[in-house]
Amino acid sequence: MDTAPGSLDPMQSSTFKEQMRKRHYNDYFVYGSINFKHFNDDSTKIDIPIPNYISAIESIVTAANRITDTVHHRESEGSLTSNVVIEPPLCILHRISSELSCKPPGVESAHDVTQKIFEILTNYPWEAKAALALLAFATDYGDLWHPYPYSHTDPLAKSLAIIKRVGMLKKHLDSLPYQQVLLNPNSLIQMCLQAIKCMNEIREFKKYYLNDPLELASALRQIPLVTYWVIHIIVVSGIELSSYLTETENQPQVYLNELSNKITSVLTDIERQLYDIRVQHEEVDLYRWLVDHIEHFHTNIALVVSKLLSGKPETNPIIDGSTQKEVGVHESLSGKNVILLISGLDISEDDIKAIHNVYDELKTRGTNYEIVWIPIIPEPYHGDDPKRYEYLRSTMKWYSIQFTTRISGMRYIKEKWQFREDPLVVVLNPNSKVEFMNAIHLIRVWENEAIPFTQARTESLLKKHWPESTLHKFTHQPRLPNLIKSQKSIIFYGGRNPSWIQQFEEKVEILKNDPLIIDGGSFEIVRIGKDAIGEDDPKLMARFWKVQWGYFIVKSQIKGLSASETSEDILRLVSYENEDGWAVVTIGSAPLLVGNDILILRLFDDFPNWKQNLHFKAFPNAFRDSFNELALKTHECDRVIFPEFSGWIPMIVNCPGCPRFMQKDIAFKCCHGGSRM
Repeated sequence: MDTAPGSLDPMQSSTFKEQMRKRHYNDYFVYGSINFKHFNDDSTKIDIPIPNYISAIESIVTAANRITDTVHHRESEGSLTSNVVIEPPLCILHRISSELSCKPPGVESAHDVTQKIFEILTNYPWEAKAALALLAFATDYGDLWHPYPYSHTDPLAKSLAIIKRVGMLKKHLDSLPYQQVLLNPNSLIQMCLQAIKCMNEIREFKKYYLNDPLELASALRQIPLVTYWVIHIIVVSGIELSSYLTETENQPQVYLNELSNKITSVLTDIERQLYDIRVQHEEVDLYRWLVDHIEHFHTNIALVVSKLLSGKPETNPIIDGSTQKEVGVHESLSGKNVILLISGLDISEDDIKAIHNVYDELKTRGTNYEIVWIPIIPEPYHGDDPKRYEYLRSTMKWYSIQFTTRISGMRYIKEKWQFREDPLVVVLNPNSKVEFMNAIHLIRVWENEAIPFTQARTESLLKKHWPESTLHKFTHQPRLPNLIKSQKSIIFYGGRNPSWIQQFEEKVEILKNDPLIIDGGSFEIVRIGKDAIGEDDPKLMARFWKVQWGYFIVKSQIKGLSASETSEDILRLVSYENEDGWAVVTIGSAPLLVGNDILILRLFDDFPNWKQNLHFKAFPNAFRDSFNELALKTHECDRVIFPEFSGWIPMIVNCPGCPRFMQKDIAFKCCHGGSRM
């Protein structure tokens, strides 16, 4: 069949219309069509809150739908009351109403009318645009049905019902489109109403923040698009009702179905965003509460623990490790000093053993302390997580949180207590005041001696020479106590490279056999890192380095960040963790110097040049002076990499090799592990 010049054949025309329809459903097209003109539409304020408009709309639509129930002789359940008072802009409502009827069906017409309504509502906030458009629709809908119940007895009502052609509307009550638009619980109008409620609630959350959180900012950006689809659907619904009254062409059923799918998708997205905002807001509220009651306005420790765990004054029972029974938080912890052990499932056996010793000592002394394990188990859980949790819990005599507990106060734990990968031990008194922020380092270094985990007790422990707290426990030298008591010179040594250890020991023998050493004052060497039978013990060394780090962190935290000999020595030692070897020289338990593999061996090799000093200096003095001279000649600053300890760590550190502050770098490490691609 021939076609007229310039016209499209039916197939081409159908394809063009389909493309136009798809364009109107494209969110990028929609957003661009409204955002350019209405980007700053927030200048006009409505005196009555949006919830009052929502209540009025619900009241009108519900009352009108109940009238339709009487048409079918169905009884409506419940009573309907509405006491809200609103003063809407009537002229605006009339202008909107005039756009909702006697228009042709279809997506292009609906889009054009929607644009006109946006022009009418210029400068109104987005959710107000949607609420006013729906109020205009609801008012027209209520006006249609309101005369009907009185039309049999009231001449005026009868005349109005005839003029409004309610009889024509009655014929369509059972039709699918009418049900789809209005009468179903999930009708287009009901979903539009729900979307307006969501938008208003999202907007309400904005007043709580100076800077919008990520979830709120994302939802606010979606509100213009949601507003468009709400008004678009209101327009389509108004045109559909108008077509019943005028007996003109209805909206295509496929179009109504597409809109149902569209508003369902829009509503699902905004409800998901609203849920995320609510969760985040609850988290922020809880965070502020914890800041107030842990740091400023102290309160019952049991209440704080409950809020930390569940965000509520009451939480799920905890498990008593001594009886394996569930007990309440308040009955177990009220009036107690509480030690919170916060860790992942990778907590080491050494840490558990040390905490066990502390627990036993606390119970032996009859102190008013309780320990509570809070396991941090990221979701989704791994297959072995439940078994690992049960195993760890079975080894603990103290209280434990149940496996499935989602820790509501996780933000506070991470941001304020700085929980990272390493276990965190927070000591709180019965009034929820933090007595010590991270006692895991105290426990690793001093174990039971650290009780009662106060700053005063820590300062007392720090008065000891640091090798006494950090070195002596890692050797099985039976003569060590006598060497310390007699103030002998002692060289503690260790390292990762067996070859360096061998060279060190061989050179020591050369020194010891020198007549000046024999006559001028002997020294002893003590190996760090061997077990009771003299074998290398990697686990012992892993604990050794944790203790050195723990001492440094506690010392820096309590005594401040200024460079002191103790801080420099211990920092220098931990910087040698991955070196071939290292040595610490002490007189009794008093530290003299700390050196790395290269310097120590060079010093031994250089012995012929400095041994004459032993004629007028004691061995430790001659050793130290020669070491310092050599260190100046071959000066190299140290590099220190902090492990992922939880809690406070120093952000400013003095270089142990020079008077400058060390440069702070940021390193990124993939959490998945494994080999590089």
